[in-house]
Amino acid sequence: MKRTCRICKRDVKEIRELPSPFPVTEGICRSCAEALVASGNGVDLAAFLESLDAPVLLMQPEPRQVYAANQRALRLFGKDISLVAGHRGGQVFDCIHAFTEAGCGKDVHCEGCKIRNAVVEAFLPGNSFTGVSTDLEIRTGSGTVTFHMQVTTEELGNFALLRIDRFEKTGDIQYG
Repeated sequence: MKRTCRICKRDVKEIRELPSPFPVTEGICRSCAEALVASGNGVDLAAFLESLDAPVLLMQPEPRQVYAANQRALRLFGKDISLVAGHRGGQVFDCIHAFTEAGCGKDVHCEGCKIRNAVVEAFLPGNSFTGVSTDLEIRTGSGTVTFHMQVTTEELGNFALLRIDRFEKTGDIQYG
């Protein structure tokens, strides 16, 4: 089966020159994805994120915070964009370590966080990670709950895409 970019309609295999796969932007060629992100045009960027078939956060490198999110991600976390953009990933997920004095990504518990490390490593060209799994203690109104989380990350220009593949609590999958 011939796969074409959903934007430029060119053969995706013909465009993929880098050896690493692009797991988050599957179906969109690298050239079109980078052009949309680099354009600075909020409408194009929003359309690009909405074209992805999963909850997705676009992470900026420094400070490592969410730059944008699609509607699936906002629904998954039950948050408005103002509570997501400009915040660290752990704050968006409500990880208990995100609210310590040191803060998300800087707490001693964050050093071994598989999701944090997959995002950090995704900023390096050619790095992508598929199916990174971990359990997170999530802060809720009634205390803390353990959630199993699985993500896929991909470098995209100066950003990293973080796709939420699974976010489940005690067997009940909670997708956006």
